[in-house]
Amino acid sequence: MYNEQWIINEVIPKSVKRLTVDKLSLYIIHCTLFIALLITGFVQRKLPLQQPLRVLIFLDTECPICQQTASRVQEMAVRYKRRVQFDAIYPTETVTLAEVNEFNQTYKLTIPHQLDPSHKLVKKYKATTTPEVLLISAQNKVLYRGSVDNQFYRLGRSRPEPTEFYLSDALTAVMANKPVAIRQTKPTGCLINQN
Repeated sequence: MYNEQWIINEVIPKSVKRLTVDKLSLYIIHCTLFIALLITGFVQRKLPLQQPLRVLIFLDTECPICQQTASRVQEMAVRYKRRVQFDAIYPTETVTLAEVNEFNQTYKLTIPHQLDPSHKLVKKYKATTTPEVLLISAQNKVLYRGSVDNQFYRLGRSRPEPTEFYLSDALTAVMANKPVAIRQTKPTGCLINQN
């Protein structure tokens, strides 16, 4: 059984035993804080990390609307880089990694990307069009789905500049812990060929 004398003799370093009462109190405070930090750090490492918000954008390298939308998506990815994970999904069955890399280089798109020729992600998220974006919560709930903005409102019909910023507005609302006003829009672009 351990008693106070054993703790004083065996646990507390000799250098501490020579400290004055004031210095000993300070030493105890420092040790307590150090232990608290260790415990807190340990607990934080053991807790599962919560995934950030995610934006998935389905793209086609040959779709003119994807080509014109890519830069606005990249701007948002840079603006929200600490809070939102952006990922580009290329669902065209015949697209190659070289074509995707060329597209990304041409349109200065640096967000992570992956090919989805078997349409696993297309089916999982029920995507129908490129470009189509989904804003997904940390709990994997779709908070917004549709067009990035309203520049392209019908095939062959567009505005010189967008006047409504659906994805940006949804991100702003979520960051402010407010509900997303427009949760879904109909994406305009190239249909994803699903056999």
